[in-house]
Amino acid sequence: MNQAQGYLPVLRNPNFLKLWLAQILSLMGLQSLLLLAVILIEKVTESGIQTAGAIVAFSLPAVIFGPIAGVVLDRVSKKRILVISNAARVGSQALLALLAYLGLNQAIHPLLFVTLVYLTIFITSAIGQFFAPAEGATIPLIVKRQELFAANSLFTLTIVAIQVVALIVYVPISVKSFGTVGAFISLAIFYLASMILLMLLPSDQVVRRAQANGESALQRGWREIGEGWKFTLAHKPILIAILQFSLVFTIVSVLGEIAPGFANRVLGLATEDAVFVFAPAGIGIVIASVFIVRFGQHLPRYLLPIAGMCFMGAGLIGMGALGLSGENALRTQFQILGFTLNATWLVGIAAPLVGIGIALVLIPAQTAVQEGASNEIRGRVLTVQLTLANGLSIPLLLAAGGLSDVFGIPQIVIALGAILFPIAYLNSKYVQSFPPLPPSTPLHSQPIPMAGESAALVEETNEHARKSANGSENYAERARQSG
Repeated sequence: MNQAQGYLPVLRNPNFLKLWLAQILSLMGLQSLLLLAVILIEKVTESGIQTAGAIVAFSLPAVIFGPIAGVVLDRVSKKRILVISNAARVGSQALLALLAYLGLNQAIHPLLFVTLVYLTIFITSAIGQFFAPAEGATIPLIVKRQELFAANSLFTLTIVAIQVVALIVYVPISVKSFGTVGAFISLAIFYLASMILLMLLPSDQVVRRAQANGESALQRGWREIGEGWKFTLAHKPILIAILQFSLVFTIVSVLGEIAPGFANRVLGLATEDAVFVFAPAGIGIVIASVFIVRFGQHLPRYLLPIAGMCFMGAGLIGMGALGLSGENALRTQFQILGFTLNATWLVGIAAPLVGIGIALVLIPAQTAVQEGASNEIRGRVLTVQLTLANGLSIPLLLAAGGLSDVFGIPQIVIALGAILFPIAYLNSKYVQSFPPLPPSTPLHSQPIPMAGESAALVEETNEHARKSANGSENYAERARQSG
């Protein structure tokens, strides 16, 4: 791919375009769900403590179902998983709309209402644990290898942009325009439209895996879950990429949680006006994404995430320091090198730095995982990534609200930025010891022997995977040419 062409080659691919549009719609539903549920619970119960329960219900399924999703993903058609999971989420959002109607009209006991809402959030999030890795594993099947940077760049840009748009723009506007019940119905419509787009994708072939004689389905499932984790731990570049992804995922999640309070209590804005503060971060993501697509493949792979952590750290410290000036911080003026700057200018500088850092970490990390794991194990490796990211984020998400009340939101933002610099330094010392990857050859995925397995069984599985490779390549070529 000519790097100067940027996103045009992948956007001209009709199947990638369908997958990307489906991603936008499904993300709008997923990212809006938690905040809508918190608003609903607050309206019905008037109890702020219920927020923690909603966060746990939303995040815990990644830890429980992530490994299971990886096994299913590597054994079932990815298109089928994408379509069925969205169909199920249409039903779950319709159920939440019904619960919202009953709760707001006091037609259901508050305790039963909260329990059912938590359960529905849990189920919706659990379904998403199958959708997200299936979506990620589909990208390498429908785009060329040299276009992976552009494809992952666009997907990463979309993830962060939709998180901002959903939390800060769509949810407040939809609740004001359609009411809480109507807002949940709109999420069901998003999932329905996404499902229709995914149904138009070509079918993919499933790589059949050899199994040990006398091995039960449960034993085979645990063995394959172990293969995903052992493969990840055995390939240090992939493990580091997953940890980098998890770090940024956690920080972005915390920022999303405290963003309304930062805009309202620190900057003196109405919650619905927070988009004007955080939109510059989206500009930074766009700038970094374009840079990565055009020049990223010509730079040392380890350098981009390290630079990204430094950019994020500087931006977060800048935004946090702005909040230390007191209430209505946007009206504060600063003297810098003899120039008098309004705080709005500092937000316009700090927020894009955060966005640049997010893109510089996430895009190379996601690409490294997709390139380093072959088709027969990629799904399980991607679910390891999601499991770790969500598992690490849950404690910090639960603690962020209380810590911000004790120490203050600006102090929390500064602390998030400060920890990135020592992490970047340690990362730079560690990853430079890795041998360079060949530019056109991915890390080779070998089945990893488990306890009690013979070398013959491992070789049999590997031979079967090699025989399936031609079928996977034929699918990828057919997917690129169809449409």
